[in-house]
Amino acid sequence: MTWRDLDFPIPEEGKEARTLAWIQECTANLRTHSLKMTQEGVETKLETLTDMLPLLQATQNPPLDLGTRSLIYDIGPWKGKNLQAGIETFFQKNAYHPFATCGNSECGKAGPIPMSITAHNTQSEQPLPTRSIEHFCEGETCFTTDPTNFRSNRHHTRDRTFLDRAGIFDFRTIASGETIREPVTTFREFSQFIARMPSHKAPGSSEVPADFFQKAPVSVQKRIHLLVNEILTGSHDCDTELLMAKVILIHKDKI
Repeated sequence: MTWRDLDFPIPEEGKEARTLAWIQECTANLRTHSLKMTQEGVETKLETLTDMLPLLQATQNPPLDLGTRSLIYDIGPWKGKNLQAGIETFFQKNAYHPFATCGNSECGKAGPIPMSITAHNTQSEQPLPTRSIEHFCEGETCFTTDPTNFRSNRHHTRDRTFLDRAGIFDFRTIASGETIREPVTTFREFSQFIARMPSHKAPGSSEVPADFFQKAPVSVQKRIHLLVNEILTGSHDCDTELLMAKVILIHKDKI
C-alpha cells in the first residue's frame, strides 16, 4: 500500500523540511514503513496492511500547501501477517452490492476499498486484539471511511437498459398481443409441476416454501390448482405488487 501526494512542488525553500517533519509525526506510531521524497511529492509506503487506515486517518489534515493525496495499493499476493488481512479484504470486496456507492450525497463515488484493522484490547477479560473491517472512500470529496459502510443504496436496483444494450431480450420473448396464459388442463399435470419444485429452499417474496405445496393434502392442492387456473385464464386479476419480480444475474466463469 502506498499513499502519495501528487501536487507537491519540492523546490520551495523550507517546505521539504516542514513536510518531512509532518509526515514523520503522522507515522510515529506505525510499524514498518518507508518514506521517500521525490520531485512529484512525498511517498509513504507501508508493509503492514492493518496500518493503512491509521495512516489515512493521521493524514486527514495535511498542511494547506501540501497539495492533494492519492491512494495507490497493491493486490498481493500477501504472506505472513498480511495474509489474514488480505483474505478479509478479498471476501469483503466480493460481498459488496454490485453498485455500492458512498453514502455522502456530495460524493457518490462507487467502488469502496475495504480495510482490515486491528484494535488492541486493554481489558483483562479480552487480552487478544480484535479485528474489524472499515470501508474507505477514495473520492476527492471524502477520502475517508463511509459511516454507511457503502450500504446506503443496497436495496436499489438499476434499470434494465444495460440488458437491452446487450440484446438479452432480442429472442425468446413474447410478441406484442400474444400470451402464454394457458390453464393447466389436468390435476395430474399440476401435481407434476409441484413435484419438480426444488424442496428445502428459502421462499421468495411470498414467504411460502415449495415444501408447503408438496406436502399439502390433495384437497388443498386441488384448490390451489383451481386458483392457478383462474389466474392463468384471466378470471382473477392479481395486484401489480404480486406480479413484480426481481431478476438477479449470476456470473458464471464457465459456460
